[in-house]
Amino acid sequence: MKKALLFQGNLKKDRYFEGWYFKQVCEKLQMTISFIPGISLIKGDEHAFVQVIIAPKIETHYFRFDIREFSTQDEPFTVKIANNIFKTDGISIDLQNENLAVHGSLFYGLFQNIDTSLYSPTIMGPFSYIPNMECNHGVISMNHTVNGELNVNGQSWPFQNDRGYTEKDWGTSFPKRYLWVQANHFEEPSVSFMASVAKVPFLGLSFNGVIANLIIDGKEHRFATYNGYKDQKIQRFEGGFSFELKKGKDICKVKVHFDDSGELKAPQNGAMSGVIKEGLGAQISVYYQGKTYVSEFGGAEFVGY
Repeated sequence: MKKALLFQGNLKKDRYFEGWYFKQVCEKLQMTISFIPGISLIKGDEHAFVQVIIAPKIETHYFRFDIREFSTQDEPFTVKIANNIFKTDGISIDLQNENLAVHGSLFYGLFQNIDTSLYSPTIMGPFSYIPNMECNHGVISMNHTVNGELNVNGQSWPFQNDRGYTEKDWGTSFPKRYLWVQANHFEEPSVSFMASVAKVPFLGLSFNGVIANLIIDGKEHRFATYNGYKDQKIQRFEGGFSFELKKGKDICKVKVHFDDSGELKAPQNGAMSGVIKEGLGAQISVYYQGKTYVSEFGGAEFVGY
């Protein structure tokens, strides 16, 4: 089985998408920028893309490229779309249209990987082995340092020992109902967190699938369907949402606040024809084992609820 980081598909597929998510925060400017390079394979509209989301105030941009401008390699891992290059040790950005110009290079420190095993080769656990899942998810780095500089519409964004996060998705479509949360700017720098709860179609039926990871002082706490955790008390309220992940008496409580959200294109049967809203710059509170951890600059999506 390929590592989740690597390109899982091939350019001959139909009704297929694959995309990586590279997020970084410039604390000096109190700004966040994420890049989503990927491909959409649907006969007659095959193309590569780089989506950009910036906050605050949230703005989103979709840069479309000929599929022939996409290339990838496994060793060393590289995704290249035109002049935009994405690697584990950094990214190089060269994007410009009538609304946005982003240029520059960022350098990443060592990725904080999640624990893996034969039973759980990715964050999806044994579900990783099931072929033709609607959407597969991979957590690539829970946390890493970011240094370098971007020029965003003429403004310098200096990154100096800032923090980044990387994940990816591949398959045919995003779930029709899901929530997603990510944060690694907690007051305790050793803490990082991600969680997703989704309605997963399976063998003609569906179930709520949970994948979540909390790292504290190097120790990983995994909350997932495949190790007995269930989602509870999913609630939407003005300005955010909350939920719980529970197995017996072990409970992780999460509360999310975000003031603004931006529209991103999302895959439907391989075509980037759907729309989701992402809150970037969210405040995220995670309560676990008697302690509450609070993060700024989080990412959050709440779709279909």
